[in-house]
Amino acid sequence: MRVLKFGGSSLADMACLKRVRSLILNYGGDKAVVVLSAPGGMTDSLVSLVQIAEKGDDYITQWDAFVSRSEGLRQEVESEYGEVLDWPQLGQLREKLEGVKLLKQCPAAVNAYVISFGERISVALMVSMLKTHNAKALDAAACIKTNLEHLDSEVDLDRTKAEVRQHINEKDDGIFVMTGFTGSNAEGELTTLGRNGSDYSAAVMAASLNADICQIWTDVDGVYSADPRLIKKATKVERLSYKEAMELAYFGAKVLHPKTILPCAKTNVPCEIKNTHDPDVPGSLISSQGGGDEPVKALSSLDKLAMLTVSGPGMKGKVGMAARVFGALANDKVSIVLITQSSCEFSISFCVYEHDLSLALNALESAFELETQAGLIEPVEVRKDLAIVTLVGDNMKSHKGLAAKFFASLSQAQVNVVAIAQDSTESAISAVVSGDLCKDAMKVCHENFFTHVPSIDVFLLGCGLVGKELIKQLEKQQAWLANRNIKLNLYGVANSRQCLLSHEGVAFEQWESQLKQANDGFELNELEQFVKRNHLINPVIVDCSSSEQLADQYTDFLKAGFHVVAANKKANTGDMAYYRALQQAAQSSGRKFLYETNVGAGLPVLDNLQLLFGAGDELLSFSGILSGSLSYMFGAIEDGLSLSEATAQAKRNGFTEPDPRDDLSGTDVARKLLIIARESGLELELSDIKVEPVVPEQFAAGTCVDDFMSQLPELDAAFADRVQSAASEGKKLRYVGSIKEGICRVGIEAVDSEHALYDIRDGENALAILSQYYQPKPFVIRGYGAGAEVTAAGVFADILKTLSR
Repeated sequence: MRVLKFGGSSLADMACLKRVRSLILNYGGDKAVVVLSAPGGMTDSLVSLVQIAEKGDDYITQWDAFVSRSEGLRQEVESEYGEVLDWPQLGQLREKLEGVKLLKQCPAAVNAYVISFGERISVALMVSMLKTHNAKALDAAACIKTNLEHLDSEVDLDRTKAEVRQHINEKDDGIFVMTGFTGSNAEGELTTLGRNGSDYSAAVMAASLNADICQIWTDVDGVYSADPRLIKKATKVERLSYKEAMELAYFGAKVLHPKTILPCAKTNVPCEIKNTHDPDVPGSLISSQGGGDEPVKALSSLDKLAMLTVSGPGMKGKVGMAARVFGALANDKVSIVLITQSSCEFSISFCVYEHDLSLALNALESAFELETQAGLIEPVEVRKDLAIVTLVGDNMKSHKGLAAKFFASLSQAQVNVVAIAQDSTESAISAVVSGDLCKDAMKVCHENFFTHVPSIDVFLLGCGLVGKELIKQLEKQQAWLANRNIKLNLYGVANSRQCLLSHEGVAFEQWESQLKQANDGFELNELEQFVKRNHLINPVIVDCSSSEQLADQYTDFLKAGFHVVAANKKANTGDMAYYRALQQAAQSSGRKFLYETNVGAGLPVLDNLQLLFGAGDELLSFSGILSGSLSYMFGAIEDGLSLSEATAQAKRNGFTEPDPRDDLSGTDVARKLLIIARESGLELELSDIKVEPVVPEQFAAGTCVDDFMSQLPELDAAFADRVQSAASEGKKLRYVGSIKEGICRVGIEAVDSEHALYDIRDGENALAILSQYYQPKPFVIRGYGAGAEVTAAGVFADILKTLSR
């Protein structure tokens, strides 16, 4: 014997009905019980009719739509399979609704009759379609016995087993077609099993018949690692234990009714979830065996919850207080979803569905009225708009660190945990979180436990040479990232005037044209809303501009939940108070502030310094060539060019800023040196650094770039004398930033062949670090430090560091 249940989406129209007929014949075998829901959407229509009638309003439009659909299905079946017998009496349904409209209320017994009408239509249609295969209608009310409740009733399994065996002879073959969702109580009155209760009906029938299998046919391939409507990359779970399935169903897995699994578990009947629209795909099998070594099988979520906390001095040490709390709720039929209690017994917190909140509060106020008046119980604390995220797996108890990984994932999603609960078998861990952050929590947890494809969501500010090169590298490295299970999307690009945001990701080949069409400029608030709307979990603002205005917003970026990757040096070289505020903002927000390219472009300067200082090393002195532009110019001068010729050549080759005075002033080197000094623990301001510019500060002041370049040869003779003087001593001129005894200097130095910077030229950077660990020979970092390509590569490397590994 097999039990097959088909949901509403599988019965929605004639094409669906014919598909179900074929599946019944292919999968039912010689003997099967088929349990049917109402055609998709029909129960909602019936519920709506009741609600309108209860108000005393005219429901003729809705009624005509219902009749038209019902009769349309009937006519289609009759035209192909012959007359539909035992067609439910629409006249009786109309009479019930008229009575409700007259009374302006709907008794539970009448409600049960009306809202279960769709199931009777499904059975009548399918029996007619299967009449040539000895199909018989089976009266659910005669078989499934429940308690007295007319709505959301509980099945009496022992009584049901006895009744089912009287109506189905195990020796007889045939197809029995039965309404789902319905039964009858001891008074013989029609009852319903709660919305979506047809799964429950099927499980009860399977348990009563000790069936070979109970198949739940629906519109998905099986049970998924998470709700596929929330998590696009959710994967199907091949096998689950009864315990795992019950936990998932209880905590919100939509494919399973919470009551479905228990009857099958009690009688050890396997339950399989299959897709009506793709029957050849293997489904998810639920059995006593479970299956697989995975510690975690799936994630589920339950939303629209409220948490109530009962507390007060009268709670502590008082026997029976918890019983009184939950007894009061039980008397008013309030379902409790989750419970947690403080270790000092001062408070009990529990979650209920928001639609039960008023009922729960009234029950508690009545039960503890005297204690509240006496000050022994405080007013009930209520938190609304909550959700529960649950991690489920039978093998969790044998794997260490899963709870830590779960809560670390919630932290990564910037989600605060309101309450925690774990079942005694350690097969489920639940966290109560804010409802609006539930999807973020699910997304990160699923990423960390199942797909293992972390995401990086990039917003680029600044589209100059470095920004453009970065976009090229992001596009070029997509295959490399995919091979390492990293998903990197460019969601936004902004320049000083416009900001382009795309929820599908900015197309690498079209970003420039699309940005030109953007109407709005960059605003942090709009970016925050974009991240929330699209549930991005690892947003990164990348600043490749030189904007001081943007640099001043870094603390706001971090507090808003963004990582910040900065090629812009303005933030780290602002006043010391802001530098400390940045570090604090990164620490308190749990986000990263990364700025490796502030000093050595693509060279790993700050990473190495931070590792050294983290290991307890101390800086004794530092000497470095920190400007690729000046490195190139001084190399050209060494080869015989004058200062003006070397400057012009560097400008033509793109080594300098558009205005070479920005390089020749030494300010850029001073900023880099200040960052190194601060990383080493010195609390200095930019004004504390002694700077010797390459050209006098007032030389050609106020002129345009062309005038400056035309006047620069005036300095060639004096500069040539310095070059010659150094050469006479076997030395070379280098533009050096140095730190010694807490003093920072930037300027021209003559270095001999023993100096670590003697051979540095042609755009190379070099840093010689003398420390407690590295002496008397310094630790030297050397490489090209100029150019958009290496700088963009350094920014790219920082972006990858935002991943939480």
